[in-house]
Formats: sequence, C-alpha cells, structure tokens
Amino acid sequence: MTTLKTLLIHGLLLGYLYALPVTAHHSAAVFYNTNDEPISITGTVAKFNFRNPHAIVELMVINEAGETERWTCETSAPSALRRRGWSQEVMQEGDTMTLWGIRARDGSNLMRITRAIKEDGAEIGVSRNLND
Repeated sequence: MTTLKTLLIHGLLLGYLYALPVTAHHSAAVFYNTNDEPISITGTVAKFNFRNPHAIVELMVINEAGETERWTCETSAPSALRRRGWSQEVMQEGDTMTLWGIRARDGSNLMRITRAIKEDGAEIGVSRNLND
C-alpha cells in the first residue's frame, strides 16, 4: 500500500509541475477590452525592451493638449516576434513610430500592439491575435 501511495503522490506532483507553465499565462482580455476598436498613437521611442515575457515599447506621445505622455505598449514574446521579422534592432531610441492597438481597460496609457509602422511607412510584422 505504501508503494501505491508513493506512486500516486509522485504522479500528482509531476502533473502539477507540468501544469505550472500553463497557469502562468494570461489572456489579453484580462488587461485590454478586446471588443474595443484599435486606437493609434504616434510618438518617439524612449525605450524598447526585446525580452520575455513580452516585448515592450515605451513611446513618448504628444497629446491633444500639447503635453508629452509616456505610453507603455506591449506585444508578443521575442520568440514569436522573430518569426515576424522583429529583432532588437527593429526600432531604436529616438525613432518615430505609429502604433495601433487596444487600450487598457482602466484607461491608462497602456496598449497591446496590433500594428507597428515606422516613420517611412514600413510595417513591422505583428500578429493580429492579441493572445499571441
């Protein structure tokens, strides 16, 4: 009976460990109202972090009042972005970018990127799937 209990406990622990990565991921709908129409912002790249779990673009945007606002714009993981042509060099600090995306549910300056367009009009590959 002890061997059966030991096998059962080890099996449960092993199953739990395999499930951990699955429970760590979240849907974009947690932070973004995915039913909203995308918005666009244009600004200057202040920072670009091309690392896990999501690449982040910090964009300085001049609002309608003429004030500068910092926007935090996230996209997919670097492994997925590389397949679409992204790299650490795809944008640099000081570049002008137009980003399209879904704004945060709480109305903060946080956006999930759905399109990224350089100043010359070239589009950087982005999945239209918000959870990718």
